[in-house]
Amino acid sequence: MMILRCLTAACITYAALSGPSLAQWSPFGEVLDVTVTNNCSMTVGEIALVVSDGIFYCPSRAKLADDQISDASHFYLVQAYGQLAIHKRSMKLADCWAAHQLAATPNGRHYVRQWIRHWQAYGTWKAGYGSPEQRIANVRSCCACGV
Repeated sequence: MMILRCLTAACITYAALSGPSLAQWSPFGEVLDVTVTNNCSMTVGEIALVVSDGIFYCPSRAKLADDQISDASHFYLVQAYGQLAIHKRSMKLADCWAAHQLAATPNGRHYVRQWIRHWQAYGTWKAGYGSPEQRIANVRSCCACGV
């Protein structure tokens, strides 16, 4: 009976740890100490908004995106870190940075794919990105990860 309990616990632990959320991208290097402040009133309807010294993050907006397409919000947060890492306000370069970063992580393709699905379904034309199709094409070419 004890062996069965241990085996069951091990299987549950493995299942919980082997899902995509285990291998999310984490900040490192110069963006490791970026302050992320939960404040939806500052994000202007976005999941994340970059300011000179940090990121404003809206958990409820992230949840909405994840409810629409599971795990889609992670790309948006990584993209915000990208804006700070590249020291430029180029949204296309920040998308590219995020795609490249995620492509190098375990399950990173999953997050890129989920963001693409989200952008296909809910994306709109935005200055700095162009059409949803142009933005998706940019991310696909930057990650070079076959999604």
